[in-house]
Amino acid sequence: MLPERLKRRVIYESDWIDLYADTVRMPDGSIIEPYHVLHYPHNSVSVVIYNNKDEILMLRSKRYTAGGLEWEIPAGRVEKNESPEDAARRECMEETGCELEDLSYLGYQNPQNGMTDFRVHMYAAHVSTENGNFDKNEVDSKLWVKRDEVMDWLKNNVIRCGVSMLTLLYADRFYEK
Repeated sequence: MLPERLKRRVIYESDWIDLYADTVRMPDGSIIEPYHVLHYPHNSVSVVIYNNKDEILMLRSKRYTAGGLEWEIPAGRVEKNESPEDAARRECMEETGCELEDLSYLGYQNPQNGMTDFRVHMYAAHVSTENGNFDKNEVDSKLWVKRDEVMDWLKNNVIRCGVSMLTLLYADRFYEK
């Protein structure tokens, strides 16, 4: 038996995120009220981009909520009527100026599944072409980094974005380069 929602109170809803206060019956019959739930109306994607030198494209992103610059991989939401694969290609072009080849689906993750239904589809690909364009509102700079150095960055907590961390580890282990 799984927990069961008995009631839902809307605290906030938007096109980006919703917050609900649910009343939930647990399998043992106990009631949790409020059980706060963050709902994301859109899925997201994250992409590890490789080149033919065994390097990964890292972005130095401008993160308001983290209060600084953070090393990440390209990521973003899947728009209405857009497939996750199309979103991955679009986000990479917007954030890095890269067109992709050999785009491979690695699976999806649900970070913090105890409080949110947020789903991130993970991909890895090779760059086919790259131009100098990128979203300067969101990205400070981009840098090709040797795969082994990226793994050191993970080990030494240089990369702190959880979505980037897990996607990088999945790509390192499961992507056929």
